[in-house]
Amino acid sequence: MDRQSTQDRARIRALLLQSRAGAGEHLAAIRSARPLDEETLRRELREYILCKYMLQGVDCGTDNFNALTELSLARSMKVSKDLVEEFDTAKSCDGATSAMAKKVLLMMNLEKELDIQIPAGPAAKDITLEELISLIWDTMTRSPNWSGRLAAAEHLAQAGS
Repeated sequence: MDRQSTQDRARIRALLLQSRAGAGEHLAAIRSARPLDEETLRRELREYILCKYMLQGVDCGTDNFNALTELSLARSMKVSKDLVEEFDTAKSCDGATSAMAKKVLLMMNLEKELDIQIPAGPAAKDITLEELISLIWDTMTRSPNWSGRLAAAEHLAQAGS
């Protein structure tokens, strides 16, 4: 392996470790907030997703979730986003593209880490990151796993008293 390849591998490894650590910090902030309010979730979950996509600190130029997924793939493959979109031929037998697979893996990760079940229909649509976070907030407000831990749920309980 030549010196440049070794440096590239070291840089990529450092970026992966930095992204993982950043994602962990944002997830910890969500889990530890008592009560968790919607503004905190929006801020921390946005940063969590950007870390998972290795887009933290990057001017993405979009809030579209599909476009962010393709940008993440493009950066990890070191090609343009347009090429990813045009030539994503890594399709499975059921026609899923690499971008679709990456989105599904992130959704599964969010479900596991937040102990929720995200409705597949709305999440599969062409939505913005803000719409995805709203969907997750709404899901959390209906989840018994988050009962009593959310600011909205706390205010609703006080209003009912």
